[in-house]
Amino acid sequence: MLMKYRASSIVKSASFVILLVLCLALLLPVAAFDQTAASVGVATATVSAALPPELIELRREGNAAAYNLDYAGARAKFEELKKHAPQHPAGDLYLATVIWLEHLYRSRRLQTNLYRDESSFYAGAEKAKEETEGDAVDPAVDRAFRERMAQAKTKALALTNRNKKDPDALYFLGAVYGVMAGYEASTARKFFAAMRNGSRSVDLHQQVVKLKPDYYDAYLSIGMYDYILGSLPFPLKALAAIGGMRGSKSRGIQELQQVIEKGPNTADDARVMLLAIYQNENRPEEALALLQNLIARYPGSYLLKLETASTLVQLHRAAEAYKLFDDLLKDSNTALAFDLIHYQYGEALAANNEHERAAEQFLFATRAKNAEPSLATMALLRAAQVYDLAGQRDAALAQYKAVLARPNVYDTREQAERGIKHPFRDKEKEKKSEN
Repeated sequence: MLMKYRASSIVKSASFVILLVLCLALLLPVAAFDQTAASVGVATATVSAALPPELIELRREGNAAAYNLDYAGARAKFEELKKHAPQHPAGDLYLATVIWLEHLYRSRRLQTNLYRDESSFYAGAEKAKEETEGDAVDPAVDRAFRERMAQAKTKALALTNRNKKDPDALYFLGAVYGVMAGYEASTARKFFAAMRNGSRSVDLHQQVVKLKPDYYDAYLSIGMYDYILGSLPFPLKALAAIGGMRGSKSRGIQELQQVIEKGPNTADDARVMLLAIYQNENRPEEALALLQNLIARYPGSYLLKLETASTLVQLHRAAEAYKLFDDLLKDSNTALAFDLIHYQYGEALAANNEHERAAEQFLFATRAKNAEPSLATMALLRAAQVYDLAGQRDAALAQYKAVLARPNVYDTREQAERGIKHPFRDKEKEKKSEN
């Protein structure tokens, strides 16, 4: 039992990777690596850890496309970058990231509430130490991602082997491990493998700032690492300290704020990370300010607008939130994501105790054109649960049974079986009311 508790607790609250994935739910591209590039002129045939200005611009354009959900545009920019610097890891790394993020987008895993501690996304976390555990991934996606990452790692290792004190080379290698960590956590759900890779990423980035303290890109991962370690329950924090790992929530936040102030090339990445932290810390006012800033830069991302709507509900501005959801459902540009919009609308209504309306939105999510199957299953489960909260037991039972007729997603089958035996109660809200 102790081992089970420790495994699931570490996966939920100790993993640098898991909260990083939460940040990636808003399409955090790979951070910029511009600290020394402006002073380096690199010919195509010359391998350098620092990118020259023309490739920095390609990367900027590719990242902007990714933030705006334009994966084809991002892929085109990164392919061009790779063509100009075939021996550099950047092209393969960015292309792998696009493969990963597009998969998360299509499978509806780019949503922050999926990665909260109470989420069933972490179901089976105590078993995740076994390499055989985890989700089956589309073989074509998995193969394409891992092939790109293998190329990126080989090229990054070549850079570090040539000069082990080159901060840019160390940063790229750390970025390779960081992206692999996020993929393992969010796509394959192999949390311990993710943590191992995340730890390697942070170790390398800590080496970077020792060599070059003003290398602000590296503080993105270090800041999150400090925040996560500082957030651990005391017993786990004590165990981490024995292993030489110490963190601080306030220091982590300060490090990320420093990136916003002093690292203009990575300021948006830091904003996304702080957004995740502010949501975790129940600081919706600060989260909303960051979202408004990001939406002004990337109007093509409806995911940022979904996050804004959910944040408005936290701020007791439900009417504004519902209008935003309604506007998104009227927008033809978001038609392929109506299942996700209805689902998030349902969550917002449920958070505001409008249970019958919430159930209606969850069921709309299941009926949306091209509804993603896993999300549809979770929507049926949530419809059942809010029907229970509304006192409509027969309607709840019908949806629980519908969940059991579908393939299991995370722990949906277990929750449905439990819901058939006993009406659902929102334990999280009960805890908050008791406090």
